[in-house]
Amino acid sequence: MKNKTKKILLAGGGTLGSVSPLLAVADKYQAEYLFVGSEHGPEKDFVISQGIENFKAIKSGKLRRYFDWQNFTDIFRIIFAFGQSLKIIWQFKPDIVLTAGSFVAVPVVWAAWLMRKPVIVHQQDLLVGLANKLMAPFAKKITVIFPEQTKDFDNKKTVVTGNPVRQTKADLNKENKLVVITGGGLGARSMNGFLKPFIPKMLKAGFEVYHLLGSKNIDQALELDGYYSDKFVKTGMLDILSQADIIISRAGMSLTSEAAALKKALVLIPMTDTHQERNAAFLAKNNAAVMIRQGNKHIMDRYLDKLLSKAELREGLGNNLYKVFPKNAVNDYIILIDKILNE
Repeated sequence: MKNKTKKILLAGGGTLGSVSPLLAVADKYQAEYLFVGSEHGPEKDFVISQGIENFKAIKSGKLRRYFDWQNFTDIFRIIFAFGQSLKIIWQFKPDIVLTAGSFVAVPVVWAAWLMRKPVIVHQQDLLVGLANKLMAPFAKKITVIFPEQTKDFDNKKTVVTGNPVRQTKADLNKENKLVVITGGGLGARSMNGFLKPFIPKMLKAGFEVYHLLGSKNIDQALELDGYYSDKFVKTGMLDILSQADIIISRAGMSLTSEAAALKKALVLIPMTDTHQERNAAFLAKNNAAVMIRQGNKHIMDRYLDKLLSKAELREGLGNNLYKVFPKNAVNDYIILIDKILNE
């Protein structure tokens, strides 16, 4: 392996949460990369913008844990995607396959295992999703962010690495205080609606507001002085986060990890009845973020007043968030890749 360029296949998509950790590793690890993602997700443009031009789309089926007629049709999509994955792996001949979750990665991992390619599956959220449960038995190693997560997998092949995050190159000198609101790569329409009446309060307190609305939610943009909105950011999102005094977001672990690396005060509004609630509760318990249930305007108003007026509170939350996450995740991940490839 030392005498040739390594070939690494990355698999994930549907949302950008399963994509960002893979790109953080690719940014620091010299190899020939191929990214396999979904047909209609936001990841293709994002991956290409980050310098990986070799992208292949496959069918993406989802198995739901409740009755839905789509479960029947998606079975055929998954079978077809498995065939696509076999062909892609046969042609690309990767030395290793990396994924951080998502249903589009499931047939890729199954195909890699069948063709005897080592796989690393990365678990971000505290609650294990069905996709990773389906992939874990076929993985050479399973990586997790926190020691608390090791109990969910085979202890012999589980490694605590932390969550790989990309580094910002932004100049941190800035004049104005800033609140960044983001619902992730696809946006969050209901969260945007919940936060709308609070944006004038942020502006009145002397903060500018940058709002990442989502590609289908541009109609929710406001026309207010000091308020700036965008549909989607291909490049520079980390630079924007680095300028923030407060970040308000959903509770996916990808963006949360990036906020932690930047020591930012974080307000989490998790999607109701999802894995995000467990992520947010864990961080709130460690006094590393503020958790607000969507719809609870009274609590949002109370915490927002404190965060807008007290710089020491913002700084304390950011420091606590930074301390919760393991450090050097990218380096630890790279060490693990080399260990597997050199066996």
